[in-house]
Amino acid sequence: MPMLPVSLPSVWNIPVAAGVPALMGQSVSAGVQASASVTVGSLLDDLQITQAASQWGIFTQDGQRVLTSAHVLSADMQSTWRIAEAPLEGGAFLSYSKVRMSRQHRIVMVCDGSEAGMEDANATSLALDVLAGAGQAGALYVRAGFFATLEALEADTNLYAVITPEKKYDSVNIIGHRWMREARQGITMPVVEIALQEVRITGSTQFASTRMPQGQQIQCGGMAYAATSYADAGEIA
Repeated sequence: MPMLPVSLPSVWNIPVAAGVPALMGQSVSAGVQASASVTVGSLLDDLQITQAASQWGIFTQDGQRVLTSAHVLSADMQSTWRIAEAPLEGGAFLSYSKVRMSRQHRIVMVCDGSEAGMEDANATSLALDVLAGAGQAGALYVRAGFFATLEALEADTNLYAVITPEKKYDSVNIIGHRWMREARQGITMPVVEIALQEVRITGSTQFASTRMPQGQQIQCGGMAYAATSYADAGEIA
């Protein structure tokens, strides 16, 4: 089989970037610009990650993240209105009273063993951050702290907020979670799905004092017990 001649380019197109050996004729300033471009790119990536961490996730009422050692992968919200129905004769039905049900939220987060997006870290989080820099042992402590914090959040009755770039959903509580770990996605990076439910705040009953005591509404101050009456029917008349 004859070999076809391949012509070589007259000018080689070698990119100027960090890690690429400089060719003869390239100035030192070109290498400096390449290193600077890589540094600026890394800073921009870190800035985007920090901004995303402050715009997505579960936060307290004063705007502090509650799970700082995980990053949000996806967010899901379901809003439902229910219409009450009653059966009628002849197979018909009656619809009435459309009411809004509580919102359901699903936040999927991945815990990669690093501490990120912390504005005012406490002593525990700072200790986990130091351990995370130590290697695999530190990442293990960070993941253990993440799951311990998540279990504590499930047990409390505090109200939190789910924040997205477009809207803030207040008055939610964490009601459960499930996690998944696969070798193809990284066995040391658990993916956790957190379930949240809206808590509707209602007003409390208030009793107003009246001018005449006999005009005041009856208030139930304790448990009432049924008593058996032994009166004769003739005595009632």
